[in-house]
Amino acid sequence: MKIIIFGAGAIGSLFGAHLARNHEVTLICRKKHAQAINQNGLKIIGLSEIHVHPKAVFSLEGLEQPDILFLTVKAYDTEQAIQDAKPLIGPETKIVSLQNGLGNLEAIASTLPKVRQSEENLPGATIIGGVTSHGAILREPGIIEHTGHSYTLVDDEIIASLLTEVGIETQASDNIQAQIWYKAIVNAVINPIGTLMKNRNGLLIRDPRFQAIARQIVSEGIAVAEAKGIALCPEYAWQKVIQVATETSENICSMRFDIDKGKKTEINQMNGAIARYGSELGIPTPANSLITALILAL
Repeated sequence: MKIIIFGAGAIGSLFGAHLARNHEVTLICRKKHAQAINQNGLKIIGLSEIHVHPKAVFSLEGLEQPDILFLTVKAYDTEQAIQDAKPLIGPETKIVSLQNGLGNLEAIASTLPKVRQSEENLPGATIIGGVTSHGAILREPGIIEHTGHSYTLVDDEIIASLLTEVGIETQASDNIQAQIWYKAIVNAVINPIGTLMKNRNGLLIRDPRFQAIARQIVSEGIAVAEAKGIALCPEYAWQKVIQVATETSENICSMRFDIDKGKKTEINQMNGAIARYGSELGIPTPANSLITALILAL
């Protein structure tokens, strides 16, 4: 099966390496990463040990349409990435979003009006939503460290089986929008708190002083999701926060890495999105609004 990973940073490369053991995989990534992979292969260290030789490129020119396009770009780049990827998307292409934040599926659909959601029995390319809480760090070009083992969910049985077969245990979800919101709420707690405190993901577990603000972030997210017609369970959401904080307790979140490197963060697609939707719907979101302002001020 022909597979393209668009936005092959840490997570995209981790998934791409697993998939490359059984499939024809092309990674679209930054130039130095692509050059290192083409010269020495892609190495995964840490919780996974893999050395494969997928094709890696930093330009879309000359690429053939894949059977599956995995989208792992930053959430703020979704619209531009899909616009650039239009020549790669054929009538049978499956577009799998494995991204952080809120609004990615909507951005894909608005950029490609002829695509369909996975549950629709219509012809045309298909958008498949997904979430993963695996942790990974790009240690240097061509080398990824798998730092945290957690869950992966997609709203397509075939994609779930495909990923499970290559070593990424994945379950099919019949309510991926709810799962995307749960993941966004988890990230809205763990990422900014770890970033602001210059600490690791497990800070929430180790220091109970942060649990009050964490619970407030969760409760605001739940209220906004419900106002948008997405029913979530508050206790389940909190347990997901604790689960991910525990499973990735020694990880440094990607938001902190972005801040340390002077890069743009996904705060506007996490806490910022909750606050923005809340404002539109008349739902107060003081904790998420404050967290967004603090991260943007860094």
